[in-house]
Amino acid sequence: MFKNIVNIKPEAPYIIHDNRPSAEWPASGKIEFRNFSMKYREDLPKALDNINLTINCGERIGIVGRTGAGKSSLAKALFRLVPDGTTGSILVDGQDISKFGVGDLRPRLGIIPQESTMFSGSYKINLDPLKEFSIEDIWSALLNGFSGGQAQLFSLCRLLLRKRRIIVLDEATAEVDLETDKEIHRLIRDEFSNSTILTIAHRLETVMDSDRIIVMDKGQIVEVGPPQELIKQGGHFSKLVEANDFGQ
Repeated sequence: MFKNIVNIKPEAPYIIHDNRPSAEWPASGKIEFRNFSMKYREDLPKALDNINLTINCGERIGIVGRTGAGKSSLAKALFRLVPDGTTGSILVDGQDISKFGVGDLRPRLGIIPQESTMFSGSYKINLDPLKEFSIEDIWSALLNGFSGGQAQLFSLCRLLLRKRRIIVLDEATAEVDLETDKEIHRLIRDEFSNSTILTIAHRLETVMDSDRIIVMDKGQIVEVGPPQELIKQGGHFSKLVEANDFGQ
């Protein structure tokens, strides 16, 4: 038991004082994966295998694939929620994110995860735990978003308060009905029209208005392109659509 405790690896530094990003970073929201690979454990196969991908500023990207294909691993890699031993690099606005502390990286990105965190207490505590915003700002976010009790909807309101240049939706609407799903994505399109948005999808409708679709299989990108073009090609994405298999 004590051997396992000793072998626990510490998380990456919170702040690297001699290498901090500018206050405006990321100003554009361009993302580049360069020969990026990772494993969750040494004895496991690669969760991401030699990923090379450029996501342009303001692009809306849908990420699809069967369960275990590596969709959520892309998001975890972007937030540096991954173990040591990765190879390659991830750049945001030309800056290698591994050179920054996680305290300078993660707060600059927006996310609605599969399982959002809720705190015991008021709406204000849940939306603004660090007391960064006025009550007027918070009510504005609630009125523009949703005041329901679902944790994902609170995460959406948190995004509305902070307006990040890069946003990840990791199966964010899996627990809501189709109409609410449509309303959430309409709101995100309207409020974050200048942001780069990565949507990890569980429904076809969620990604059909994306600029490009990324299809993943066994940790690799196997297909990239506009959704309608991929359907016409009859490849991986077309087969997922026909089978309605988006990795629920």
